[in-house]
Amino acid sequence: MRKSIIIAWMVLAVLVMSSCASTSVTRLASDKDMDLSGYWNDTDIRQVASSLVSSCLDGDWMKTFALKKPVVRVGRIINNSSEHIDTAIISQKMEEALINSGKVLFVASASTIADVRQEQADQQYFSADPVKLAAEKGADCLLQGSVRTNIDQIEGKAVRTYYVSLELVNVQTAEKIWVGNDTVKKYITRPKYRF
Repeated sequence: MRKSIIIAWMVLAVLVMSSCASTSVTRLASDKDMDLSGYWNDTDIRQVASSLVSSCLDGDWMKTFALKKPVVRVGRIINNSSEHIDTAIISQKMEEALINSGKVLFVASASTIADVRQEQADQQYFSADPVKLAAEKGADCLLQGSVRTNIDQIEGKAVRTYYVSLELVNVQTAEKIWVGNDTVKKYITRPKYRF
């Protein structure tokens, strides 16, 4: 009986001590690959953006714009996957890589344009030297796409595949002038029993 009480107190003490353990945080380099859950993460975004930007800039469509840099706008990248994916991050990474390539010019997204136009209108009334209206550059091309997933799983094992598809559309003719796809495939194992 006494042994049972001592063991119960020890178990209780261990539970209390473990519940009081502090959270540990370790800073990582932003380009360090880290995959804890098997879900979509920043490593996947970097991989996809790098692959698709290279493919896009090497495409034959660039020859059409031999005399001037094409002006591009990023449209919507739709999340058609089975999990939450912030596609705005994919859009930003694509935009950043394409701008930094120096091979294309970018105009602001539709949501940003609304703010810019409001600022232009305000300047017409309140600024000593307002900007000229109707001087915006129009986009030659619109980059848009989607993310999809496919999951195959059985008994603690899963293969999670992400398909990222992008297309570049000529705004004047509505022709698709480039299409690119990248796939991220992950094999995930989980223990059958957890505490």
